[in-house]
Amino acid sequence: MFAAALLAVNACAPGRLGPASQERAWPAYLGSAARTSTVQGTLAADPQPVWRTVLARGLVGAPALAEDVVAVSQVDGQVALLARETGDILWRHRLGAPPGAGPLLSDDRVFVPTQTEAGSVVALRLNDGNQVWSTRVGDVVAPLTLRGDALYAATSTGWIIRLDPSTGQRRWRVRVSGAVRTAPLAVGGGVVVATDADSILLLDAESGAVRARRGTAGTPRAALALSGGTIFMGTTTGQIAALDTATLESQWTREIGSPVVGTIAVRDGRLYALTDHGHLWTLPLSDPAHGTDADLGLVARAGPAPAPGGIFVASVEGEVARVDSAGNRTWSARMRPPIVEPPIPDGTMLFAVSERGVVAAFR
Repeated sequence: MFAAALLAVNACAPGRLGPASQERAWPAYLGSAARTSTVQGTLAADPQPVWRTVLARGLVGAPALAEDVVAVSQVDGQVALLARETGDILWRHRLGAPPGAGPLLSDDRVFVPTQTEAGSVVALRLNDGNQVWSTRVGDVVAPLTLRGDALYAATSTGWIIRLDPSTGQRRWRVRVSGAVRTAPLAVGGGVVVATDADSILLLDAESGAVRARRGTAGTPRAALALSGGTIFMGTTTGQIAALDTATLESQWTREIGSPVVGTIAVRDGRLYALTDHGHLWTLPLSDPAHGTDADLGLVARAGPAPAPGGIFVASVEGEVARVDSAGNRTWSARMRPPIVEPPIPDGTMLFAVSERGVVAAFR
């Protein structure tokens, strides 16, 4: 079934407030280190549009979701908080510089980085969008990562920074070789970063000291994933690898022939990856040599989003679709192109964003 075109546009209600806090956090890119939502629930077989909100000239990165709100970064240097059920704009805050990635959300805070030579990580109050703190870190082009009392940022010049999420105080700063363009991955007592210098590093969480380093077969531009104590990585040369969290030693590798885009996603014992030419790979973690390859017939920059009932994918041309393991479409909708972030199935709702400034919800 094909969803009807999204026509209604929500208006902004100036001066509204968000909730004081949220019980549910959004501490990592796409919600978790596995790059899948942690909220259980099954979407309808034929999800219908619930709301559609157009924000300025465009959006940067993926949204952050909580039980009552959706936070997004705008290309015009603003962060917006929307009501989850209606899409109404609760508040907007101007950062003074373009954001480098989508926001994170925890308790009573929204965190977002800015992308300039003198870029900062900024904490905003969830209730009204007012700034709590701002710490200069440099040019951040990767999503942030939050774990407990550590907020990690990484820059295009190779700086990795740990901040205190309560105060913004810098705990340490370490420089590595190569730009970091994917979200840091918090693992045990460390943080893993992948660089454009075709390398991956494990840094100590307390000191920032390099505990392990290894070269990679190509650049890991797809966001790393973590599941069951194993790191999963996809590269521009079409290699998928499983790495040990303590040593970064390879547990297995699989060649898939084309660059892995967007992110690796792991759910229910399976790894999902999408190539730039629209091939969806599904690898059982217990037997990765016997995975499947489905040609979806689309051009993609966003990774797959597995959920109960199917895998959600998006094309640069604006199609959002649910497919089965064989690549057959079981549902589809259109949005204003381009789409460069994965759709996010979250409980009984699906959220999708267009780089042209559209946020849409389906149920």
